[in-house]
Amino acid sequence: MVLLKEACGRSDADLVEKCQVGDDAAFDELVRRYKDRIYGVVCRFLGNREDALDVAQEAFVRAYRGIQGYGGQASVYTWLFTIAANLARNRLRDQRQKGRDKAASLEAMADGGSDIAMTRETPRSLAQRRELEESLDACLAALPAAQRLVFVLRVFDGLCYEEIAACAGCGEGTVKSRLNQARRRLGDCLKARGVM
Repeated sequence: MVLLKEACGRSDADLVEKCQVGDDAAFDELVRRYKDRIYGVVCRFLGNREDALDVAQEAFVRAYRGIQGYGGQASVYTWLFTIAANLARNRLRDQRQKGRDKAASLEAMADGGSDIAMTRETPRSLAQRRELEESLDACLAALPAAQRLVFVLRVFDGLCYEEIAACAGCGEGTVKSRLNQARRRLGDCLKARGVM
């Protein structure tokens, strides 16, 4: 995988090396590079902005504490997202055990830069879009966490199967299977709601 280089010309690998010798500014640069992307995916997965912010912050705290253990086996983003995904799954599990399972919200998706361009929105089109978002929101929240994770990483974050497998801690075949199941369930759910 090709390492990303920013305007400063320092690769992720260079920044990690500097972090490992105590350069906090290098870690700050890694946070700047990946905070929005990590937050966006976690927000779509959890469906709650506050929880996503907590998880993203905790992921970076854990990454900072564990930077010495990063060996470069995966890309920096994959490593960071794996930490965030584990924290997000734990958050979902804890909420369900406490009976606080919250419905997901696609407001975060809209705020995150959806590619849907509305040139002229009428009250009717706004209402239709809101209805579609609410239906998709409910259907996405109904997916099992493992299926929701691979769906969000593939559709909203555009990761390849190999990257998703690394983030989810499973094989590429499992990723493809979960993605197929997620798409089928979402389609069935949207049809049942009269959206498709």
